[in-house]
Amino acid sequence: MIRHDGDIMQLVFTSQPDSIQSAINSRKPYQLEMDNLQYLMGVLLFIPPPEKILLLGVGAGSLIHFFSHYLPESQITAVDYNQQLVDFAHHNMMLPEANEKLSYVIEDARQYIRECKQQFDLIVIDIFDGSQSPEWTTEEEFTQQLKSCLSSQGAAAYNTLMHSETAFNSFYKLLRRAFDHQTLRLETDEHENLLLYALNFSPEIKSMMQNIEHAQLAQVTYQLPFSQILSVIYDINPVDSGII
Repeated sequence: MIRHDGDIMQLVFTSQPDSIQSAINSRKPYQLEMDNLQYLMGVLLFIPPPEKILLLGVGAGSLIHFFSHYLPESQITAVDYNQQLVDFAHHNMMLPEANEKLSYVIEDARQYIRECKQQFDLIVIDIFDGSQSPEWTTEEEFTQQLKSCLSSQGAAAYNTLMHSETAFNSFYKLLRRAFDHQTLRLETDEHENLLLYALNFSPEIKSMMQNIEHAQLAQVTYQLPFSQILSVIYDINPVDSGII
């Protein structure tokens, strides 16, 4: 169902009325309203502007609006298994229709990745089974298959909710092995989601001051709190453990 809070339309499942699945600003749909998605986009600080983007999970289309606005030349492929939810979002939450820069694939994301013959510069994994990330998204087979779908300068960004800290730590170790330790983890104050970035390359090492200056410039470009996000990244991730 849709719940309105001023200009904000919130997508809420009737089975979980206290859990907001997606939020769209009806006046500025490209503006990310949920801070877990803002933090998820911190991955843009560490990769070239992506030209080919794969979204696993559509929801109400917050990230589709974001990428279409800030990266209008990018090619976006959005995968979701739920045709009913996609139709609902089209009719009720301003989800853009398919066009020459945007295509929708109604398919199970695991099957799509298994059969994928393309390579993408950014893959966003934003899939939930109820209130948790599906277990298969954390398995080694899926991780390796997903990695093979990334370009040589590509990255994956995970929005995760797991049933235990042990499960998360186990997956993060797997991810670090798969991506040669080119990973970062972070969290937000308002959500339980844990966010992960995994780069398919070793970026140029920058000093903290260089990263701060880069975040300030990117903050203007994307209208996101990148300086704050970078501060959280440095608080949580040991320096010299990978990307930073």
